[in-house]
Amino acid sequence: MKICIIGAGPSGLTTLKTLLENGFKDIVVYEKNDDIGGNWYLSENNNHSSAYETLNIITSKKMSSFSDFPMPDNYPDYPPHWLVLEYFKNYAKSFNLYDYIRFNSEVIKVRRISDYNYEIVLKDGKVENYNVVIVCNGHHWDPYIPKFEGEFKGEIIHSHYYKNPNPFKGKKVLIVGAGNSACDIAVDICRINKNTAISIRRGYYFIPKFALFGIPSDYFHSKIQFLPKNIRKLLIKSLLKVIVGDLSKYGMPKPDHDLFQTHPIVNSELVYYIKHGRIKIRPEIFKLDGYSVIFKNGISEEYEIIILATGYKISFPFFDENFKKTFLDGYKVKLFLNIFHPNFRDIFFVGLIQPDGCLWVLSELQAKLISKFLKGDYKLPNNILEVIESQIKEQFKKYLNTPRHSIEVDFYEYKQKIMKLISSKN
Repeated sequence: MKICIIGAGPSGLTTLKTLLENGFKDIVVYEKNDDIGGNWYLSENNNHSSAYETLNIITSKKMSSFSDFPMPDNYPDYPPHWLVLEYFKNYAKSFNLYDYIRFNSEVIKVRRISDYNYEIVLKDGKVENYNVVIVCNGHHWDPYIPKFEGEFKGEIIHSHYYKNPNPFKGKKVLIVGAGNSACDIAVDICRINKNTAISIRRGYYFIPKFALFGIPSDYFHSKIQFLPKNIRKLLIKSLLKVIVGDLSKYGMPKPDHDLFQTHPIVNSELVYYIKHGRIKIRPEIFKLDGYSVIFKNGISEEYEIIILATGYKISFPFFDENFKKTFLDGYKVKLFLNIFHPNFRDIFFVGLIQPDGCLWVLSELQAKLISKFLKGDYKLPNNILEVIESQIKEQFKKYLNTPRHSIEVDFYEYKQKIMKLISSKN
């Protein structure tokens, strides 16, 4: 069985390692860049990465390690991006993964010829055939650019292309968005800039990186999983009131949803710099007019640069539109567990989730379930189409019905579900 893996980020690496351990040897990983790491590989020539120079992981090292390869003890609680990349490189070296990876090899087309027969077309013109394709191309690389009424005469960039604050020194800068990248970038720029503002459309819950007694918040959360979810929710909300306080006192809108209904914002510094007057909070943009930004509250201010931290599109540029329609309906993902295609048993997706915890920890489990399936030790539900429809309905009951939350998963619930299937004997 010839297997093709697209992408050598953390999801691609753990998929390769897991398949090799399960006896699959005829594997090729195609990586468009000249090294592994995906988003965590930051270089001047890598437009694929959305990482920036001051980026640190937002899940702690204890909660961000592969099952058999812990992060080193000398790593800080929240390692910077270069240590995360070092960790992935050491992982690849330890399990001899480099031999299977073809660098500078961009997949531009994936054609399904028939069952267990895929044609892979590379940018350099080469064409190769495989029995199985596993897609690990990530979902933080194709920027979503919202449309605004009017025109802006200043510069507009997406946060994907932000690398450091130096080009923004002395400029009037507006960051649009309230996700983790938006908050990081606002904090980053405000340290060297007098005029930094952030436009927040919706209120969110801000989780400090450290909970009680200096314990990383996600590690603390792992220790209270034995409690019923409603009790955990009540406990965390109470702690946030004590540690962060009333968000309206920072000038931010209060959340219009419950805790756990959106992706968590893990940031300890935004509120600090707001209170120090270094970051100004602004509401949603109404329209643009020259250098002026008119907000929905009627206030108009001039800016020189707008940074759109507005997220990403789920993109598979190597599939044609007809194939994409077999598993995508707008921003709704029609895959069982976001892994298995409803119709085809020879193509799989790893890492197509947005957990409120570490992604690659779950990618490893996804890879184990795929390996079990390929060995014939796991069977998909007979009513897989019905299960997927139910899964999608449940998705938007649990989370806000927005593109951003279309692949959101509860880390622990998803982990337990996959582990149960891995250990099952069907």
